[in-house]
Amino acid sequence: MHFTAPLNHITGLVPQSLKNCSTLKRVRLEQNQLTGNVEDMFGVYPNLDYIDLSDNNFFGHLSSNWGKCKNLTSLKISNNNLSGSILPELGGATNLHVLDLSSNHLTGKIPKDLGNLTFLLQLSLSSNHFFGEVPVEIASLQELTTLDLAANNLRGFIPKQFGMLPMLLNLNLSHNKFDGNIPFEIGQLKVIENLDLSGNFFNGTIPAMLGQLKYLETLNLSHNYLSGVIPFSNGEILSLTVVDISYNQLEGPIPSIPAFHKATIEALKNNKGLCDPTHVIESDNVQVRDDLTIETVPMRIEGREVKKLRIKEIASMKVVWGGPAGENATWELESKM
Repeated sequence: MHFTAPLNHITGLVPQSLKNCSTLKRVRLEQNQLTGNVEDMFGVYPNLDYIDLSDNNFFGHLSSNWGKCKNLTSLKISNNNLSGSILPELGGATNLHVLDLSSNHLTGKIPKDLGNLTFLLQLSLSSNHFFGEVPVEIASLQELTTLDLAANNLRGFIPKQFGMLPMLLNLNLSHNKFDGNIPFEIGQLKVIENLDLSGNFFNGTIPAMLGQLKYLETLNLSHNYLSGVIPFSNGEILSLTVVDISYNQLEGPIPSIPAFHKATIEALKNNKGLCDPTHVIESDNVQVRDDLTIETVPMRIEGREVKKLRIKEIASMKVVWGGPAGENATWELESKM
């Protein structure tokens, strides 16, 4: 059975009878105005392959029943009002390809049991309230193409094992509380296209191995505490089109890479001291004659004073001179005028 009604303006609750519909195979209710407690509305479906409840007003906790749906390949409940944590039982849905729980109010730690979802292609948990460290077990998801954990309260180091995700195209860890060095192993993500580590507490230098990411298109390292020089050489990461390294402590020359030279001031500002050696302004070759003088002539006398010394008097006048640069006044000896 398929139950599909996406992109409508349906309001109210999902029919209670759906909970016991064991033949349910596909559900698409995304982008409606449905509400209700998701924990109570859905049961165990042995044939369920796809469910999308995104962009509604569902609330409540995630049910452990989802982990019992052994044929489920896509579970999407993004942009709702879910709360509570991800239960370890969800790791039992071992055929999942897509898990998108982004933009909810989920909290707690990311369970290491998600490492059991070895067919997972997309894991999106962004814009929630997850905290703690990212479990290293996530690195066992060898088919993963998108990992989005942005806008949470995650902290600690990035597991260096993330560099062993051979299919990863998109990695977004922005706006968390990660710290320490960016592991050089990230430079081993040979097919990555989009890397966003902005808005964290990373320090140390930018790993030179990032220059070997030949398919990288966007790189955002802004709003961290990175220091030192930018280590990319001419001829590296030529696929890069968008870069943002603002609000760090970087210094030295900007790499001779097109994306850096096309970057806006906003994408480079608030660093310790970046310079661009290819943008030196050449001065004009101006010839100056050795005998060049500017002629001035006296215009008027604006004052006179006499200094009385012991044996003589010295008279001087305030003379206003005129010339190409305008007027100026000097005191001159009256005997010389």
